[in-house]
Amino acid sequence: MPKIGILTWLHNGNYGTVLQAYALQRFLRNMGYNVQNINFNASTKQKIKNLIVRKNSPKLFMEKMENYLTEKKADKEKLFQKKKRFSNFLNENFNLTAQIDSYIKLTEYSETFDIYICGSDQIWSPALLNTPYYFDFVSSKKRKIAYSCSFGVSRVPVNKKKIIAELLQDFDYISVRENSGKKIVKELIRKEVPVMVDPVFLLNTNEWDEIASERLVDGEYVFAYFLTYNKEYFDFAQQVSKMLGVKLVVVPVTKEEYQIQGDIIQDVGPAQWISLIKYSKMVLTDSFHGSVFSLLYQKKFLVFKRFNDKDKNSQNSRIYTLIKQYGLQKHLVDERLLSDFDFENLSTNKNDLIKKNSSVSKKWIVTCIQGECNE
Repeated sequence: MPKIGILTWLHNGNYGTVLQAYALQRFLRNMGYNVQNINFNASTKQKIKNLIVRKNSPKLFMEKMENYLTEKKADKEKLFQKKKRFSNFLNENFNLTAQIDSYIKLTEYSETFDIYICGSDQIWSPALLNTPYYFDFVSSKKRKIAYSCSFGVSRVPVNKKKIIAELLQDFDYISVRENSGKKIVKELIRKEVPVMVDPVFLLNTNEWDEIASERLVDGEYVFAYFLTYNKEYFDFAQQVSKMLGVKLVVVPVTKEEYQIQGDIIQDVGPAQWISLIKYSKMVLTDSFHGSVFSLLYQKKFLVFKRFNDKDKNSQNSRIYTLIKQYGLQKHLVDERLLSDFDFENLSTNKNDLIKKNSSVSKKWIVTCIQGECNE
C-alpha cells in the first residue's frame, strides 16, 4: 500500500478550507490508503520572503490586518473558544505530520511519501503564489497528483505564466475545480485536464453528520455567512428573515458584521458551522463552501456575488462553475429584487447529480493513485 502525503491549506481559520482538507483525507483513508496531511504552516518570516521573491500581492498581509481589526471587535473568550475548536478539529480528525514552518524543513519531506497529492481550494492562486503547493520540493521520482486545485482567478498574470507552466509540467496527473482552471492549464501547458468536484462532495451527509455538532440555535432561522461585508447583502438578509418570519443568525467574518441586527454567534468551529447549515431554514452566502454544504444538505439557499465580474482578480468563477454543474441559476443573487425569488421552489434536491459527479471524481483519483489514469 503506497504512503500518501497531502498538501493543502490547513491553518487559515476558514471553515471551507479546513473541511475540504478533512474530506480528501477521510475519503482516502476510507479507501484503505495510508495517508497524512503535510502540516505546513509557514512562519511570518517565510511568508514575507515568499511575498518578495514571487512578487505577490500584499493581499495576504492586508487580510491578516483586517482579521486583527475584526478580532478586536470579538468577545475574547468566544474568540479563544473559536480558535480552540479549529485547533481541536485538526488534531482530532486529521493524521498530521509534525508542524513545518519553513521551506527548508519542508524539503525534509521530499522522500517521505510514495505519492504526493495537492488538495483543493485556491492553493494555486497566482496572487499568493507559493511554489511548495506545486510540490517543487518533492523528488522528481515521486508521483505527483493535483486533485481539484483552484487558481481562484480566470487568468494568470503575464509575469507568472512561465514559472507556473514549469511547475505544472512536473505533475503526473492534474484535475482542477473550475472551468476557468481548465482553460488556464490548457493555455499554459497545452494539456486538457478534467474538472473534478470539490473534496467536500466526496463525503455524503451521513459522514458529515458524524462530525457536525449538536443543534446550536432553537427554532427556525436564516443563516447568513458572508466572507466580504456588503451592506446591501445584509439588508437583503434581514428582509428575507422578516419575510419568512424567522430569526437571522450570523457568523461574523468582518468587523462590520458585529453590528448586524440578528443572533451573532462568535465561537463557531468547523463542526458548529456545519450544524448551522444543517438545521437552518435557509442559507444566504457569498461563500463557495457555504453553497456546497447547502447543496449537500438540500437547503434552500441564495448565493451572492462576492466580486465584481469586471475585476481582473474576481474569484466568481468557482460559483459560476458550481451553478452550471448543478443547474442553480435561480439561486444566484445578481441584480434581482427580493420579490423576484420564488422561495417556496428553491429546490436543491440534486442528489443523483451529486452522486454521479462524486463517483467520477472518486474513480479518477483512485485510478491516478494506482498509476493507471488516462487523462
